[in-house]
Amino acid sequence: MSFTTITCVIAICDLCGRRNTDSGYGMHYDTAYDALADLTTAYDDTPAWAVTADGRLICHRRDQAHEELRITVHGWHPTGGAMACTFTPGTPPLPAHP
Repeated sequence: MSFTTITCVIAICDLCGRRNTDSGYGMHYDTAYDALADLTTAYDDTPAWAVTADGRLICHRRDQAHEELRITVHGWHPTGGAMACTFTPGTPPLPAHP
C-alpha cells in the first residue's frame, strides 16, 4: 500500500469563514495566485469573490455584510433603480464603448 501527500490551496472568506470548497463544485488550486485569478472572475451567473483594499478576501455571499464590503472594492452602490449606480469620487472614467 502506498500513500502520497498532496498540498493544495483553497480560499477562506475573511468575513464569514466560508471556504470555496463548501459547495459541491469547489476547486483546489496549485497556488494562491491561481485561486485568486479564478475566484475573482465571474462566470455566467456565479458572482466573483472580491479582494478589499486592505487585502481581505470576501466570498460571493449576497447578504448585507458581504455587499457592504463589495461596495468598497468595486466603487459602486446600487441606488433607486436596479441599473442605477453611483460612483465614488475619484473613480477613473470608463473607456468609450466601441
